[in-house]
Amino acid sequence: MSYYHSPYQKRLLRSPNGILFGVCEGVARRLGVSTFLVRLITLIAFFSTGFFPVGFAYCLMALLMPVGPEW
Repeated sequence: MSYYHSPYQKRLLRSPNGILFGVCEGVARRLGVSTFLVRLITLIAFFSTGFFPVGFAYCLMALLMPVGPEW
């Protein structure tokens, strides 16, 4: 699916269809990269650093990012 000229290109929005709050999918759409790549990097960072830096940032993003449109 192409996200050219979509609201995800201008703002950082959570995906309503994401696996866990849609944060990784929203970041992937904003950056124009694969969702799998963003999830993989997030998991590696989470297990490398522990909960506090990555898990805390993920929870904050889940709370503060608005939900984008349904595709």
